[in-house]
Amino acid sequence: MHRPLAAFAALTFLASTAMAQQTPADDAAAPAPAAAAATAPPASDPAAAKPPAGKAPTAESTTNEPAAAEPAGAAGATPDTSAPAVGGGMADYGVADEAVPVGSRMLWARNRELKVIQKRAMVKEGRHAFSLIGGVVPNDDFFAYINAGLAYNYYFSEDINIEVRGAYTVPQKTSLEESLTASRPNGPGLLVRLPQTLNAHLSVAAMWNLIHGKIGFFDTSLTEFDVGLSFGIGALMTEIQGKAVEQNLKKYDAQGNIGLTWHFYMSQRWALRMDYRQFFYPKEGGGVSFPIAASVGLTFFTAPIE
Repeated sequence: MHRPLAAFAALTFLASTAMAQQTPADDAAAPAPAAAAATAPPASDPAAAKPPAGKAPTAESTTNEPAAAEPAGAAGATPDTSAPAVGGGMADYGVADEAVPVGSRMLWARNRELKVIQKRAMVKEGRHAFSLIGGVVPNDDFFAYINAGLAYNYYFSEDINIEVRGAYTVPQKTSLEESLTASRPNGPGLLVRLPQTLNAHLSVAAMWNLIHGKIGFFDTSLTEFDVGLSFGIGALMTEIQGKAVEQNLKKYDAQGNIGLTWHFYMSQRWALRMDYRQFFYPKEGGGVSFPIAASVGLTFFTAPIE
């Protein structure tokens, strides 16, 4: 019984020994990659690069240059959508235009809306302006004062300027005064005499252009305009009425004024202007007079600074 077991064990030992001796031989028969690479001829060898006789040269056998790199943006390359251009469309974000519904396009447009402040076409900084003005002082029941004058402005900046302004006034009778002084069936008319009438005024004012805008006319052109707020001081001349015409006296008083000025720019040199001024000065006999003056004018600007 023990002999068959011993024989089986001996056969198993011999088989395992034969397999162990055969494995190194098989591994040695396989060529190593490093050895194969070492036996290949160098690429710079002219003999290795020459094709065999009777065989047409190929691209691999006639050039030693490395393959050219594929240019950026070639077909198949993925576009860089990480930083789309300002104001770009949906395609800049990798979104196909036809894939977006019409309603969503309007939402996209509102989300991409950019608010900008356009540059001024009319630049005034460092320039001088000369104006011819004329208007009326309307808040007197008996006389309407027609005034005409000149104004000079110098612009320290687009929004700040200084103005020197003077005007002479001529009183005109109103319909109320004429009806009172007209002759009557039972006697002469009434004599209307005011204790004080305005003759002229001169002022220096600081002006601040607090509004700048543009107006379109019939979709053909844009006109720029400014609205300025002014604070001024100066002097004025009034006439004090005496009991007789020869007793009338000229009086000079200090005055202050505030107002608004509109400029509508027609070109780089010319502008239309409208003015509103509220004056304050001592009233004859006590108190304060506060007439208003409304005027229109034409302004000429010197050449722009280069």
